[in-house]
Amino acid sequence: MMKWTKMWGWASVLLWCATVQAQQGAPFVRVALSLGSCVEQPVLMRFDGSQFFPVAEPEPKGEGQYEIRLPKGEAAFYYIGANSQNMLPVLLGSEEEVRISGNCQALRNARIEGSPLNARYQELKQEITALQQEGYQLSRRYGTSKEKADIEAEMLANDEAKLALLEKARSEHPLFGLTAAFNTYLSYPNNREGYGNEIEYYAQAYFKYVDWEAAELPYFPWVFEGFRTYTTTLASTGINGKRQIAFLEQALQPLEAGGVVHKMALSGIVSAAKQRSTEAFLHFAKAYVAAYQEQDPNAAASMQQEIEQAMALMEGSEAPDFSQQTPEGELLSLSSLRGKIVLIDFWASWCGPCRKENPNVVKLYDKYKSQGFEILGVSLDRKKENWLKAIEADGLSWPQVSDLKGWQNEVAAQYGVRSIPYTVLVDRDGTILARKLRGPALEAKLAALFGGE
Repeated sequence: MMKWTKMWGWASVLLWCATVQAQQGAPFVRVALSLGSCVEQPVLMRFDGSQFFPVAEPEPKGEGQYEIRLPKGEAAFYYIGANSQNMLPVLLGSEEEVRISGNCQALRNARIEGSPLNARYQELKQEITALQQEGYQLSRRYGTSKEKADIEAEMLANDEAKLALLEKARSEHPLFGLTAAFNTYLSYPNNREGYGNEIEYYAQAYFKYVDWEAAELPYFPWVFEGFRTYTTTLASTGINGKRQIAFLEQALQPLEAGGVVHKMALSGIVSAAKQRSTEAFLHFAKAYVAAYQEQDPNAAASMQQEIEQAMALMEGSEAPDFSQQTPEGELLSLSSLRGKIVLIDFWASWCGPCRKENPNVVKLYDKYKSQGFEILGVSLDRKKENWLKAIEADGLSWPQVSDLKGWQNEVAAQYGVRSIPYTVLVDRDGTILARKLRGPALEAKLAALFGGE
């Protein structure tokens, strides 16, 4: 979702305005960059949920030295970098001078100096993280302990510390208050009243302290991060796709459709839903295209491509064909196995869960192969010797292929694989029957398919 898109027309206008204001004596912020040798010149950018866009091009001031000037005003989040993979987030706007020094090739690790605002923001994030980690540990203890009362008391103390930090952050700066609000989630045992269960509590209380009317919300990165985390957690609870979608729609209700805050929230949802391969992805990706195809046609077109790719891998669609080399160096295609029910099994020798699952898969293969069941293993290994040793050690007698590119395996990318083990079950005509089956679920599906044969 996060893409680098050049929009120099808009950036030129903003840069021109800043220059005119500076020439007319208007106050400005000076950002001095000392970054050494840069292959690509860094640019000042903002993030709208779908892309980073440039707002100012630094002026060279010598070898590895640059300067950015912005109109002085309210502080806001910016990014300095050459692309979305190498950039430094920074608060700019209210301080007269900010100095940034470091290595141009690793901007995220650059030092921000002369900026109490940025220093305090980093401290705040550390304080938030410490309280969150303490809360997570207490939740784990609570789930396994028989002495609930004592842990509930500790959880309450943690809740109170989070609320105290939230109030302190709000008193210090609006951006600090919003940051804390997006990261203030209190314990269920001490706040369960009015909720049927913990999932309902999480779904309805996660954004409880966020002021959706805050003027600082546009381009505020925690909108994207908050909705991405929220979506990821909902997906991990095991609730069905329709219920996930209902909770997510409810969370979006306070936001004006078509606005930048809504765009960032929707982008966070789509990013997480795609990562988790949930039903919510198609629902909200389509909503994104409908909402932004006019005002941001490039982002909408990119999202439409992702929708089409996802639909091509849905149950009922024809499984995309592919060919890769067997251990013997011969090409083997999926289409060559037509006429059989095929389990495409993405795995690797270094994948513990994959190796643990292999004995079960071997039993199922031996049980059903005479009835037309085939497995096609696609390995995400890089070293052929490790791949071959694992095949022999686990007794994998079915066909295997790999391009030995690890996570860059072309078939894995084609099928949207982001974690392994990952399986795709294909019928005799090449149609996708199911995805991500393993263990009892795979056994039950095969029993249903072959029971009458």
